[in-house]
Amino acid sequence: MFAFRHKMEIALLIFLIFIAFASAASPTTMWVQWTTLAVVVFFGLIFDMAFTDDSSFVFDPDADNWRRKTER
Repeated sequence: MFAFRHKMEIALLIFLIFIAFASAASPTTMWVQWTTLAVVVFFGLIFDMAFTDDSSFVFDPDADNWRRKTER
């Protein structure tokens, strides 16, 4: 269902949310920075799940191979 990349992004998001809640108990405003970072990671995860899949990125540095694949 989820690729390994998605699982790692979800784990990172859960970790950042945990840190944001933990820092909210302190008298500083560090929770705002952690929450902002968690929101950025969340939207990155949404973008990753919506617009990419395992076969969407193909690394091929040879331009001739790329031309053969795209010109039909």
